[in-house]
Amino acid sequence: MIKSMEQGSVVVDIAIDQGGIFETTDRITTHDNPTYEKHGVVHYAVANMPGAVPRTSTLALTNVTVPYAVQIANKGYKEACLGNTALLKGINTLEGYVTFEAVAEAHGVEYKGAKELLEAETVSC
Repeated sequence: MIKSMEQGSVVVDIAIDQGGIFETTDRITTHDNPTYEKHGVVHYAVANMPGAVPRTSTLALTNVTVPYAVQIANKGYKEACLGNTALLKGINTLEGYVTFEAVAEAHGVEYKGAKELLEAETVSC
């Protein structure tokens, strides 16, 4: 993909902390030296980008997460997750099962859907 991009294009690797997302990402950069060029494309691969603006990033993260926490506090996790697709998709394990099918398959463990488990009578609250 990178080789087919126009010269001078810029890519920002927001997942560099987890190993990167571009085939040409081969190093982590810093705020002091944030970019490098490969195949004529500028790569920005600074780890922990939110760390450059801690107050702003904390406020942003809080603004998007607090409403979920309030839903869970007011309704309990089961009802909140069943009523909110985003919360439901955020469940990775429940009642001893992996609820993300690709992860279960990759690790050779049993998969069960979160919704199925939450709707079952056996889920402990």
